[in-house]
Amino acid sequence: MAKRLLTLTVMCIVGAVIVRGEFDKNEAIAKFISKAEQCKTEVGATDADIGEMVGRKPASTMEGKCMRACLMKKFEVMDDSGKFVADVALKHAEKVTEGAADKMQVASEIINACAGIEVSSDHCQAAEDYGKCFKHEANAHGIDENYQF
Repeated sequence: MAKRLLTLTVMCIVGAVIVRGEFDKNEAIAKFISKAEQCKTEVGATDADIGEMVGRKPASTMEGKCMRACLMKKFEVMDDSGKFVADVALKHAEKVTEGAADKMQVASEIINACAGIEVSSDHCQAAEDYGKCFKHEANAHGIDENYQF
């Protein structure tokens, strides 16, 4: 009887999560890693380039910058002309924050601050320019490298 009750409870929780459409951090990480590996191969980046990105450090190589541009394009936050697509970024932020108003306010402020900056016409450098802006704005909002999403 206890086993059935536990199974029913787990099924209800899983069902509630599916119905609510909650953000699955592990799924998002797996998707990110998969796309990062694709981009790494496409642009000839190295594990060190991935390490810099994961460590939230500036890219030290052109391949690292290009990998970031590739990822931005794969997640559709950079268009074919190398410009940041704020409305798509806001949709991603809404998923990550599960729509929490306070977190969305901060995300919106960061996204909007960086959406209109002048960036290089080189897409790889543009990705680095946007990354610097995101980091600067995040720090200005009290978000540091240790922030966990």
